[in-house]
Amino acid sequence: MAMAPLWSLSSSSKYLLMGWAIVLAYDGSHYHGSAPQPGIATVVGGLTQSLERLRVDYHDLALAGRTDAGVHARFQLVSLEAPSLTEEHYPRLQAILPQGVMLRVVMRTPAAFHARHSAQWRQYRYRIRRASHDPLFPLSWQISHPLDVGAMSEVASYLRTVESFEALCKAGSAGGFRRRIHSIELAEREGFFEISVLGASFCHQMVRRIVGALVQVGRRRWSPEYVIEAVDGRDRALLSELAPAHGLYLWRVGYNQAWEWAAERFLERGFEEDWSVIDRLELPFPLEWSAECPHYRHPS
Repeated sequence: MAMAPLWSLSSSSKYLLMGWAIVLAYDGSHYHGSAPQPGIATVVGGLTQSLERLRVDYHDLALAGRTDAGVHARFQLVSLEAPSLTEEHYPRLQAILPQGVMLRVVMRTPAAFHARHSAQWRQYRYRIRRASHDPLFPLSWQISHPLDVGAMSEVASYLRTVESFEALCKAGSAGGFRRRIHSIELAEREGFFEISVLGASFCHQMVRRIVGALVQVGRRRWSPEYVIEAVDGRDRALLSELAPAHGLYLWRVGYNQAWEWAAERFLERGFEEDWSVIDRLELPFPLEWSAECPHYRHPS
């Protein structure tokens, strides 16, 4: 079922829609992660405090993807039940959200929709600035050394065949270590080297450890064979490099139930095009409604 803004629903469809989706973007530098933690500044903690200031009751809150301390999001979706939330709350909520958090849009959702369980895939993007340290570019990993992109691509291709990522996840990660990576793309763009990783789900620290391993290979400190043997042997101790949190972004999340992964389709349509182009073509959620939202701001 496609979702729509409350103010564009027909009377016959309103009774089917009972939940809310709040789409956020944020600079994670200010927060100890996305999920609420008592007494600690987090992204969702700031959101819930803002809802409480507006006297909006809520329950069943869920996140599309948890981000660690210092990690950013271009598209983070929060689903919740909030019977008293209305369209009029949008500008007021936008005004009182804490530092570094931007409200993209607020939408009604079907009752069965869940930010995490309904997601079909997630894409993370890691930004590396290939230059000496510059304080004007804090939201990237700044590396002045040259990178062997050919060797990095060899490891990236191998990782798309892996079924257990025990060597590249934090010990004790919830949900185990069996994951599937649909795509790892390496690209130069506007002074940055970017690593995009797309998959159904990720265990704790998995993307940062993948990036750390790729960078070690790119700097020729590790060989591709070293990484492959460590992953095959599920030896976490051999792959200890963890990329800094401040270069990582939760980039986008896909929710179309009918969508199936096809690398050829993304390559044909242009994997690295802006999300507004790809998601309009492939994924009804969320652009078909946010394009008509009077408060919508296009992602920069």
